[in-house]
Amino acid sequence: MKGKLMKKTKRRHVIVANFIKVFRVLGYEVKNAIVRCADKWQLNVNNTKDYGYVDLAPTDNAENVSEYLRALEWALNDKNITNIALSGPYGAGKSSIIETFLRIHPSIKYINISLAMFRKNDQDTMEFKSTEDTAKPESNQNMTGEKAGENFEKQLEEGILKQLFYKVHYSKIPQSRYRKLHKVSLGISLMHVIFTVALIIGLMFFLAPGKLEGLKNAYSNMMSILFGERVLYYVLCTGVMGMVIIAIMTVLFRWINTKWRSIEINIADKAVIKADEKDEALSLNKNMDEILYFFEETNYTLIVIEDLDRFDAPEVYTKLREINKIINSYDAIQRKIVFIYALKDDIFHNEDRTKLFDFIIPVIPYIDATNSGEYLKLKLEELKFTGLEFDISNDYIMNVAPFLSDMRILNNICNEFIVYKKSIKDNRKLDKLQDVQMFSLIIFKNMYPREFAKLQGTEGIIKKAYCDKSCFVKEMSAELEKQIEIAREEKEKSDSLGLLDVEDIKLAFIQKLIGDRGVFTKIRVSNTIYTKSEILQGDFSLSQMGTGSANVFYISTDYPYGREEYETKRDIEKTMCSDGITYFEKCDRAIARDKKHRKQIVQNLLDKQKDLYMLRSKTMKMLIKEYGADKVLGENVRKNSLLVFMFRHGYIDDTYQMYINYFLPGSITVDELNFIINVRSYAGDIDWNYRILHPCNVVDRIFDYEFEEQEECLNFNLADFFYSDDSASKKKSAFTKQLAKDNEDSRKFIKEYYVRVKNKAEFIRNIAQQKVLFWYDICSDDGLGHQDKVSYLKDIFMYLTVEDIVLQDVAAKDENPKYSICTFIVESDKIIEQLQDAGAEKVVSVLSQIKVQLRNIDLEAVNDIIIEGIFNNELFEISLVMLQNYINFKLGESITDFQTNIYTYILKQKDCLVTDYLERNIYDFVTEVILPTEANTKEDIDTVFRCIKLLEYDQNLSIQLIQKMDIVMEDLKEWYRTLTARNEEVKPLVDTFLVENKMLATIENLDTYKEKYKFTDELCDFVDANIDELISDENLDDVHVKEILKKDIQNETIEKILQNYEMESLGDNLNNYNQNVVQKMIDQRYFKYTRSRYNEIQSSFDRLLPLFIKRYWKEFEQDISNINFELTTINVLFKSNLDDEKKAVILNGVNVSQMTREVFDFVRDTHVSILKKYVQETWDKLEVKDRPAFMIKYFSVFSISEIENMFAKMPKEYQTLKQMDKRHEVLLEKNAINEALCQKLKDANYISSYGPKIEKNAISTSHKDKLLARVRAKR
Repeated sequence: MKGKLMKKTKRRHVIVANFIKVFRVLGYEVKNAIVRCADKWQLNVNNTKDYGYVDLAPTDNAENVSEYLRALEWALNDKNITNIALSGPYGAGKSSIIETFLRIHPSIKYINISLAMFRKNDQDTMEFKSTEDTAKPESNQNMTGEKAGENFEKQLEEGILKQLFYKVHYSKIPQSRYRKLHKVSLGISLMHVIFTVALIIGLMFFLAPGKLEGLKNAYSNMMSILFGERVLYYVLCTGVMGMVIIAIMTVLFRWINTKWRSIEINIADKAVIKADEKDEALSLNKNMDEILYFFEETNYTLIVIEDLDRFDAPEVYTKLREINKIINSYDAIQRKIVFIYALKDDIFHNEDRTKLFDFIIPVIPYIDATNSGEYLKLKLEELKFTGLEFDISNDYIMNVAPFLSDMRILNNICNEFIVYKKSIKDNRKLDKLQDVQMFSLIIFKNMYPREFAKLQGTEGIIKKAYCDKSCFVKEMSAELEKQIEIAREEKEKSDSLGLLDVEDIKLAFIQKLIGDRGVFTKIRVSNTIYTKSEILQGDFSLSQMGTGSANVFYISTDYPYGREEYETKRDIEKTMCSDGITYFEKCDRAIARDKKHRKQIVQNLLDKQKDLYMLRSKTMKMLIKEYGADKVLGENVRKNSLLVFMFRHGYIDDTYQMYINYFLPGSITVDELNFIINVRSYAGDIDWNYRILHPCNVVDRIFDYEFEEQEECLNFNLADFFYSDDSASKKKSAFTKQLAKDNEDSRKFIKEYYVRVKNKAEFIRNIAQQKVLFWYDICSDDGLGHQDKVSYLKDIFMYLTVEDIVLQDVAAKDENPKYSICTFIVESDKIIEQLQDAGAEKVVSVLSQIKVQLRNIDLEAVNDIIIEGIFNNELFEISLVMLQNYINFKLGESITDFQTNIYTYILKQKDCLVTDYLERNIYDFVTEVILPTEANTKEDIDTVFRCIKLLEYDQNLSIQLIQKMDIVMEDLKEWYRTLTARNEEVKPLVDTFLVENKMLATIENLDTYKEKYKFTDELCDFVDANIDELISDENLDDVHVKEILKKDIQNETIEKILQNYEMESLGDNLNNYNQNVVQKMIDQRYFKYTRSRYNEIQSSFDRLLPLFIKRYWKEFEQDISNINFELTTINVLFKSNLDDEKKAVILNGVNVSQMTREVFDFVRDTHVSILKKYVQETWDKLEVKDRPAFMIKYFSVFSISEIENMFAKMPKEYQTLKQMDKRHEVLLEKNAINEALCQKLKDANYISSYGPKIEKNAISTSHKDKLLARVRAKR
């Protein structure tokens, strides 16, 4: 009994457990149902406008379609029209017109059929394709001819039938041979089960009541065993068991029902037919029958057929028209069935379309390429109202609009832009992605989806475009590298040829100076020595040596072992070449010409190198703009006009991969993987422009030692990553060490990267720390222009500390001082102005520590703190430019007259720092500024004296100062009191004051000078130049005048003294004066005539005797008889320019025996009357040839008999003129003298007549003109 009780209890527990399990499952199902309801509620959101998406389906509320609707209403009301065409391009709004029409007319029963799954195969047959499986059936691949046509008709009918069949409930076409799968209702199945169970129980009640009663008793016993007397448990268990049995039977019923064989049409493929009888396709007639049966059983009147024109198959419309004709001709269908076709205009190429359609409605496109831009702007504005932020300009929209003409594409572009932007850019917080690039790629995706799909696999036309770009850059780089090499060779050649040309001129100049006397060693000009090697330096100009006298030193070849000698050359700057140009000028011209030519060549080299650097860094947009798409892109890429347009405007660039994929942390691209492989394999193939989109991930995959040791790691994108911030890492340090290596590739990388670096501060700091010769490499690089070097130096000042800058300068000086920072700053103009952005205090500190000496630097735009620091810290060379800057700074304006009195201006500023600096370097100040400045001539006399004293009375410089300045020394005695040197040391300076006439002309200064140095030649010259002032000096007296007249002074000075100063008495002997003074005294009758004065002049100044006689003629003429003339005196007087009358008077006082050759010549040539004794004596002394003329001149002095006797002393031809006993004729040469003589003789009746006569030569035919004189007979 106890065991039974335990069994009952166990059974009871099992039943309870089962009930609990059932209720648990039921609770789980209830929970899932609640979740599904909540999710369904969430999906049914009422307000989704702020999502921004636009559906691509046709709208049933189209605008501006009233006329289209009127046309459709008219056509549908016309009983003859059964085929209506709406023709227009894609996206014109045909479907929207139809949808709007059907919404307005809900009474119209219609079916929309889309036959877009038809396409044309290679044999011009039609093939039906589903959206799920586009593979060609093998049965269609070999169809040709009539069989293919039949298959097309069958496919078309089956396609129409399929869409009709699935449009209506199967119960509406119960007689159709086609049966489609349909859902078996749970309630109907339950009713069938309940009815079946009830039927079975009823049959058993009537047919086998005993068995039924037995079953009932058996069940009651089982329940009693389980539950005993618990009626509630009994009832509950009975109900549950009944429900379970019914549920199981219901499920079994539905399973059996769905497995019943029937005809099946699979919408996912072409019609697949299964028959109850056999598995074979129905015939064509059966398909057509089914179509007719469909319209017979339903009340549809309008069939809308769309999308059939997308595969350019106009024959489809012929078949559809035939089907329409059959339907409307079928008697069982008592209504008009209208087909409306939505198709494009150009589906037919001739008038066939008007034959196929009963009515055609043209649809004007709402959107095309001309107005798509406005529509796109409107859509983007709507997106902004949804809260989506983006940066797309109207200019960009109008640029891309001509490539877009379909509204659906425009809408889909906007939809995809929302997805891409929020998924890739906004959610991933990739702020650097550009909206324009993303939008452009989405446009490309919609216009060329296949190419975009290839792009996902790192293939496609965009990838090909960048391969074309890389090839083009490599080709252009190779060409530029060749040009750079040619330019470099041309530069080297120019440097050597230019130096040789200038050197030849200098050697010719040296040879001109020494000739063949020896071997040139040096030349000294103004106490500065220039050796041959210094002169022959390329940039050394001969004019740098200065002007004036020079000592030319040479090793004489006249001595066996050689000896250095020198020769003084005056005005070396005037040494002329054979072409009339001075060597100085010719050398300057050659240097200037060579500099200009070399500058052009160097600039050409720099331009080529810059072109190479810029070429490698140019984007696709820049390359196409400069070289054109024809050169940059291949032919296949150029065929895609949209892509070329995107490249040309930079709307798609080499970051396109960032816009088409999710970027997962740590991932890299295939290209980046290839880069790492290249590094690991030591391939040596280095492309610094290799695109790395994820540098952080690439860096993580490369080891430290690889960055430091392998040049393959050099990459511009990696450099951007490393130097993007100031974070430190071992890999960053290793990469920088690679750049700091002393090799050509590292230097080239630095130069190319510098022009494109994004964070110059970090880049410069890291390079400078690892490479102390960083500036040296920059400055010594001939491939960089001056302005490029200035840019580097500006960044060095901006981003390095003072200590690091000084370290760079020291390292460069140790390597070569020519390329130090200090030297570069000194030799550059306006450099400080460009460096001051680094901070005034920093600039001054650096300049001070590198001990720069600025010269010729423009400080006009420089910060005042820097200028003050420069001058206070003596950071400038003493030059005119720097001192002009100083004065302008001190006075706050540009001083135009500063250059006229530089030193005086500076002294007036009372700036002890600058003044002390200048005076400590007085020699440089004088030689570099005061003397060379042409306009500097107005220094005060006190300034000059100060300068001379600071120069320690340096003779050369002091003399130059005195010569240059417009000064006057007023009191020589006072100046002597201030001297710290001996009188003899300053004598050249005082003499210069005299020579330059820069001393006040006073008797006091004259006496002071004479007291120190006597009456020197310089003083004489000074007296000559200032005699007017000296004469007017009240301190002038006879003593001074006599002293002056006794010196070697000019005649003009003598005249002014004698004219303007009259001595009280001239008691001195004239022998104490120079001849020119005595001459001026005689000329001005400065003293009285006395015999003693005559004797002084005759004895000491005989050459002045004629002047003395001339000026004192009256007194001399009265005294002439008392004078005994000496022969020398006679010669002097008759050689002088005394007039003939005075000479004739003097001649009368001369004895005939004292007549000299000068006297004879006077008598012969004079025209004044001369006593006969002097004429006769002269006749006797004359030569025979001169006597005819003399006879004519003095014919009247002699008697005719004396004349006749004189003929015997004349030339032979005249001797026949002597009279004879009878008259005779004489032939004389015909000339003026003989004619005059004959005339004289005729007048004296010595000859009767004379005349010309021609005398012929018997031997020759020539003849001579003669003068025939007829001499009278002797009486």
